[in-house]
Amino acid sequence: MNNLTLYEAFEEEVRDINIEDLMNEMIESFNKDKGYTPTPNDELKIRKMILARKYTEKEIERLTMLRDAVKADWDKKIEKKKDDIEGLNGLIEKFIRDSNNGKKLSLDVATVSLKRTGPKAVVIDEEAASEYLKQHNQLELYLKKPTLDTTLLQKAYQNDFKNKVSAEAERRITIEEKTKGALSKKRKKEIELEVEKESADSYFGHLPDFMKYKPEKKTLSVTMK
Repeated sequence: MNNLTLYEAFEEEVRDINIEDLMNEMIESFNKDKGYTPTPNDELKIRKMILARKYTEKEIERLTMLRDAVKADWDKKIEKKKDDIEGLNGLIEKFIRDSNNGKKLSLDVATVSLKRTGPKAVVIDEEAASEYLKQHNQLELYLKKPTLDTTLLQKAYQNDFKNKVSAEAERRITIEEKTKGALSKKRKKEIELEVEKESADSYFGHLPDFMKYKPEKKTLSVTMK
């Protein structure tokens, strides 16, 4: 009998094994009084268990493959739905940006606007960043044991930029108030945004090589009611 035929015979034999009943029988044997001597029938039960174990493992592999195949199919469906959302967002954003002049749109179901994300610096090479900070004796300031805390480092650049913008904005506000009197909060915010836009390219254009400049952008924001 070749191996293929033998394994087919084993598999056929396993189909008639009730694993739960077989385990209960063995547990009953284990619970017998001390001095119990294993019988040839017990060895046959062990043999059946080994076969059941082998082919149950194969069944697990088969079911796992089926699960993964189904999951892959559902992943494709989910990605398609995500693409649909991206398409809808693009059309909505285009309307807000081009047809509605970037202004907020209030509907009965939601409020739609363009969410502004200011310019920022992003670490793209942790190793180079660590080496740079070592050279300037600042590495310890940005370590998150046991690795570099890139979020903290990015925040440091962000805060430095904001402080420079605030200082320049305050200077301009003071000059304008000398001729126009006290400015409204809205006007002060406008001046601050003007300074930020004017300063961003210059400030973030001189970042170390391990960082990347991400300019200001506006993304769609939908708040359901």
